Amino acid sequence: MSTFQIILNGVLALMVLAGIAMMSRVRTAVVGNLLSALALLIGVVMTINGLCIGALPMVCIALLVGALIGGVMARRVQMIQMPQTVALFNGLGGGASALVGCLTALGIGLPADVAHPSFVKITALLAVAIGMITLVGSLVAAGKLHRLLPQKPLVWPAHGFLTLLWLILTIVGMLFYNWTILQLDNCIFLFLTVIASSLFGLYFSIRVGGADMPITISLLNSLSGVAGAIAGMAISDVFLVSVGGIVGASGLLLTQIMCRAMNRSLWSILLGTTRKPVDSHSSSTACDEHLIQRIMDLEKRIQELEALVRNLEERVSVLNEQVAQVEQKPVEEAPTAASVLSKASDVIIVPGYGMALAQAQHQVRQLADCLESRGARVRYAIHPVAGRMPGHMNVLLAEADVDYEKLYEMEAINDQFASCDAVVVIGANDVLNPAAREAEGTPIYGMPVLNVDQAPEVIICNFDLKPGYAGVENPLYTREKGVYLELGDAKETLTRLISEIK
Repeated sequence: MSTFQIILNGVLALMVLAGIAMMSRVRTAVVGNLLSALALLIGVVMTINGLCIGALPMVCIALLVGALIGGVMARRVQMIQMPQTVALFNGLGGGASALVGCLTALGIGLPADVAHPSFVKITALLAVAIGMITLVGSLVAAGKLHRLLPQKPLVWPAHGFLTLLWLILTIVGMLFYNWTILQLDNCIFLFLTVIASSLFGLYFSIRVGGADMPITISLLNSLSGVAGAIAGMAISDVFLVSVGGIVGASGLLLTQIMCRAMNRSLWSILLGTTRKPVDSHSSSTACDEHLIQRIMDLEKRIQELEALVRNLEERVSVLNEQVAQVEQKPVEEAPTAASVLSKASDVIIVPGYGMALAQAQHQVRQLADCLESRGARVRYAIHPVAGRMPGHMNVLLAEADVDYEKLYEMEAINDQFASCDAVVVIGANDVLNPAAREAEGTPIYGMPVLNVDQAPEVIICNFDLKPGYAGVENPLYTREKGVYLELGDAKETLTRLISEIK
């Protein structure tokens, strides 16, 4: 590789890195996406330029077919289908890396005088393993999101043991690939690596559900970059190594941030473990004594109440005479969601997957405009794992031209729910479920949630009262005061609510 090519690869890698940085802001996201795409296009052209003339026609045909499929998908996919589309693209990236690893391991397309054959084979097998885990895991995630597979976690017999077994067999296949003492064909170990890593990807992803899905997609995105970088090592492509490393590192950082936001470890998510209830057997004696004391207190309280009832009965007749003389006052109308929002001066909107499902982001923007025209302050509270992929709510609200400065992360706004006038929930459930603080043994236990239950007035615009993706009942729905349930399609509910406010 010439000095010019090395410098150009470095510049292209910096362009990709700058594009990713620009995509973290709404105002520069489009330009950042185009910058990264341009860098990758130049990298593809460089790769084609280095091919022999005989392979050029087939590569061009493959590029045209891929571009046609990608263009059709980009035009037809709906915003609500974006999470499963991202998962599918992660899988395709991993599958491509696995294919490159397989061909490299078999010696197809490599020069006869490879400088470091052992290093090439090791990196090729690593690319196969990580690529197949990414491919199968992403297909399962996309199937869950598209409702082709059950969305709740699936746990099969001996699930944990088999998950660990497939991982061990994957490592065994990689290590034994170059071991010639056994006098076996290396293709056997290559096949073992492909099968075992695929089964590991299936077993670890099939048991993921609920609020863990955005973290899983972020992890798979990172794995697709890692697989690409390792495949680049196998074929000595510097640009592929650098770009794959950038994608892998950024995905791992995002995964770590989201794990911290959920108060979960990545290992517990991969193994599908949750916090278990504390064993109360050791404290059974103390509980029995406590119950006996409670019964004695209750009996004493019953005697006091009986005496109080006798006194109240004597006063009933007197009170009845007084009530008959008092002029009956008109009963005030019960407050409604529209009347509460009409009087509110500080409103927080909490979007969730239901908003994406109903494609109601534009109605949410109209509601905010309506409230702001009446002098109210409106903000949006964004939970790190709201929706089905990282940044899902940010993308939808950006599509509705919501000012990015009005979007607040959970840490920045969680203490302000108690002091606001009203909260409007649009299709969110698990991310604001107060049961996460005390329902031990559930998938959301210990996960930080938005403090919506601390708000004085809460308007919930959800389709129904069923539990969220994690399957945990939300006690906020049954709160006696200050909760207004506006059930049904969020787009229709918001349209009606806006007309009532006006």
